[in-house]
Amino acid sequence: MILPCKHEDRITRQVQPTIDLLTNIDVLHPDILLQHFIQPEDYKKGLVFRSAIESIRGAYIASSTTGREGLVKDVLENFLQRGRISGYSQGRSRERYDFTVVLERNPDYFAAIEVKGGEGNSINISERPLWAKEFGVWCHLDGAIVNQPAHGAHSIVNRLTNELVRRHKLVDVLFFKDLLCGTHTRPCPKYPGHEDDIGLRTAPDIFLFPQRIPSLDDPEPPIHTLHSLRLPGLILELFDVAPAEQGKHIWEVYVKVVQLPNNDLQRVVQVKYQGEVVDESTSRPWRLQG
Repeated sequence: MILPCKHEDRITRQVQPTIDLLTNIDVLHPDILLQHFIQPEDYKKGLVFRSAIESIRGAYIASSTTGREGLVKDVLENFLQRGRISGYSQGRSRERYDFTVVLERNPDYFAAIEVKGGEGNSINISERPLWAKEFGVWCHLDGAIVNQPAHGAHSIVNRLTNELVRRHKLVDVLFFKDLLCGTHTRPCPKYPGHEDDIGLRTAPDIFLFPQRIPSLDDPEPPIHTLHSLRLPGLILELFDVAPAEQGKHIWEVYVKVVQLPNNDLQRVVQVKYQGEVVDESTSRPWRLQG
């Protein structure tokens, strides 16, 4: 399991019955629709149900995006007020990253952060700026319980390592923040005694990636550490994680490129947590171009 946190079965068991109820309410309970001036025969055929779902989804995505970026902005503002960074700015719409972080001046040391949702469906839209000494992706899980958090983390890691190997986009670190972590809905085992009441004070899970782009000449580059990057350590400090407890919040993503007998290439990914392999995947082979 790539992440230890899990939704409670009591809650996830209610998702499918809810789907069934909403999908078939025109047949099961037409009287309820009529009470709200909705004609049962128009519920599906007239696209009333579908239009309502798409409208709700659109509004939710818009508010979630604002909320995700708002939380990251709060984190950066906190850094600034504590004097831990020299400044930050939020990117413009034409830029393919969301925040510029000035970690140090004279000499300049800049980082960039891209903010995404909890499944990483748009990972390929982001780009690492040329000036960035560190590039982090902040993925935010903010409410959906259809899939376990481990599913989202696995998908994001696979997408990021594919971008790393196939498109040569170097991402140094992934911050995976789950708003339900540390609540009654999803107790967090990383906080003994406060598993279900620590809430927003839970630190993001931090996935450290290779320091260089894997290639045939350098098939398995070394992984970043808390000493080779600055942002991860600042995040853990901000969320009051003691040095002795930091290992509980760190995952290491090892990426290796192997050449098959027919000269095709393949990506092998291992995620380690406290020295133990907790997730492993192998990509489809591809042919080296050129």
